[in-house]
Amino acid sequence: MLLKKLYSEPEGLFEPVEFHDGINFVFGEKSESSDPKESLNGIGKSTLLDLIDFCLLSSYSGYHNPRLYSAKNIMVNYLIVLEFEIEDETYIIKRGVKEPNKIQFGKRDSLREYSRDELGQLFADLIFKKKNYEGNFSNKWWRRLIAFYLKIQNQKKSRFTEPVKYIDELSVAELNQYLFFLMGLDNALATRNFDIQFNLKRREKAIVEVKQLVEETYGLKDIGEASNQIDRLNQEVKSVEDTISQFKLSTQYQDAEQQANKITAEIKALWFQNFSDRKKIDAYEDSLKLDIDVDVDRIKRVYEEFNKLMADKVATTLDSAIKFRKDLITSRKTFISTEKKSLSSKISEREQKINKLESERAKLFSFLSNKKAINDLSEAYLLLSHKKDQLGELGGKVKLYTDLQREKADLKIEATKIEKEMYDFVEKHTETVSSFRTIFHQIYNAVYPASKNQSMLALNIKPETDAVVNIEITFPAMYSKGKNQGRTLVFDLAVLINSIKNNYPGPKFLVHDGIFDGVDKAHFVSLYKYLEDLKTKMRFQYIVTLNEEGTLSEKFGDVDELSPKGIKSKAISILTAKKKLFGKDF
Repeated sequence: MLLKKLYSEPEGLFEPVEFHDGINFVFGEKSESSDPKESLNGIGKSTLLDLIDFCLLSSYSGYHNPRLYSAKNIMVNYLIVLEFEIEDETYIIKRGVKEPNKIQFGKRDSLREYSRDELGQLFADLIFKKKNYEGNFSNKWWRRLIAFYLKIQNQKKSRFTEPVKYIDELSVAELNQYLFFLMGLDNALATRNFDIQFNLKRREKAIVEVKQLVEETYGLKDIGEASNQIDRLNQEVKSVEDTISQFKLSTQYQDAEQQANKITAEIKALWFQNFSDRKKIDAYEDSLKLDIDVDVDRIKRVYEEFNKLMADKVATTLDSAIKFRKDLITSRKTFISTEKKSLSSKISEREQKINKLESERAKLFSFLSNKKAINDLSEAYLLLSHKKDQLGELGGKVKLYTDLQREKADLKIEATKIEKEMYDFVEKHTETVSSFRTIFHQIYNAVYPASKNQSMLALNIKPETDAVVNIEITFPAMYSKGKNQGRTLVFDLAVLINSIKNNYPGPKFLVHDGIFDGVDKAHFVSLYKYLEDLKTKMRFQYIVTLNEEGTLSEKFGDVDELSPKGIKSKAISILTAKKKLFGKDF
């Protein structure tokens, strides 16, 4: 995988960057027109590299990349586009900060949309997957693997302090499986070891949490006292059960309580029926209060004023109607009287039954109250339930603690087996490591010609560490800032060159941001000469950031092209205090 071009869509966010074989400089220039006091920090060199990382699916958040995230408002209307090639095929990836989880990828005329996770798995298979590799590989490793090739300065990351620890938050035990893969070593044992160490740490953390919970919850000085507490709880449970059994009439009490509840329900039902029937009687009595008196003579006189014959007829008709209504009311009074007697009789019968039931209920309540059965049994059963809950919870936690300890012991046995197998692993890969070491020494000797053959790279068995096998890299005076950064410089280049020489799938580029800060200029010149010669033998890209101030001077050894003017002519991006990446601060 080689990078070809980085740009924005639409154009205008930043000047397009075209990559080439060999060293690619991202150059911070101290222009003559700028204020001598102006710094070349914050002009966009690292941000440019962040854009490459962004296209290669880095997490986009204020925590993981605060620098790029702070430029969100500037970038919101643009897509960042990265073109790269694999085996002469050009691929394009487009990603924007507005919807960072919707990413376009494919060949130029066949782009399709992917989520970040989907594309990460595709990239892992497309870029890293090896045929006939005897170790382990997962297409979920994409960001773990590509991070090795993208060493970009970040406030939250340490700067080139330990070559093997290239992702700060991961353990060496985990990183070994990725490094062995990149170096062409069988990583199956490293993967097994990481799984064991990971599960060991989970068990140990859980053991501490369970132990602390048990001690604090039950007021124990140590979880070892838990067995005594369980014995005490068992005794208390038995004591409560004995107390309950001493209620010899407990079943009778329970039956009496149920009978009392049943009688209460019956009384309520009878009372409601009486209430309903009394309402019916009231309604019957109200219906008999209708006024049936009619003044026939007054009506007759009214009609006589108009017509005497009509008045006589009206009077006769009214008399008939009044008689009919009186007969009807007499009949209804007889019916209502009969109904009222029937309803009153039923009410009386129910009242007698209610009185009888209330008497029975009073006896039951008196029996239960005298024996305190309701309170005593309820409290006893409540206490028994509480004690059994305590016993169950404590017993369950102690069992969990014991199971975790047993699992931890089993994992430690497996870890011991891994330790023994690691000796065979180192012996088995002696030739592969030796071949890698040769490349490592060549780079070291080229960069540090004054101290040739004084570097050391080895796979050392260290049982006291989680990783068991450690990649150890030592330089003379390596605790100085420059020499320590040099360890990362040489090791990273060795991984890159070894991979290309052995035709392993993977990136043929390496990004180092600020790695030459504090490095002797003579060492940089030596590395430049080495890489320029190597460029004639293989294709690779070494992408580095440089500032004119602090890193370069007008006279830079005997290599004219490494003068500020020479580097500027070769740079893929030139930034100044006046000409920042996005044209403004953010």
